Amino acid sequence: MNKDHRDVVQDRDLMDLTGGDQARARALRASLQRLADERAPDDPLREMAREVLRGRVGLREAARIPAYAEALGERMTRGLREYELLSPDERSEQQAAARRHLADLRDEIERERAAGGRYVLRGAERAQGRGRASG
Repeated sequence: MNKDHRDVVQDRDLMDLTGGDQARARALRASLQRLADERAPDDPLREMAREVLRGRVGLREAARIPAYAEALGERMTRGLREYELLSPDERSEQQAAARRHLADLRDEIERERAAGGRYVLRGAERAQGRGRASG
């Protein structure tokens, strides 16, 4: 896994976008990391995520850059279409899964605080050899 875009932007750097909610900021940072790691090399969203994670551009500013704005708009439109095709039960399950994920992140953050700010690895991260203090 390429880590050249990591370790600059932390949860606290994204909290202004999440109403001060660190769990949502952590989820946002994880989404940016997935975009940076998993999108095709020529994908504008990959480039945007890497630039944001490196701290070269803020996410709000990046969303105003035409190439990034176009790619974001296309992906958001596609995601909305996919969501609209879900049954009410599927939507409810996705919402419940999102609430569980945020609760898990909040628990993780509390464990980190209890451990004196050290990053507490989850099982999957331990298996992949990842882990670094994040704030």
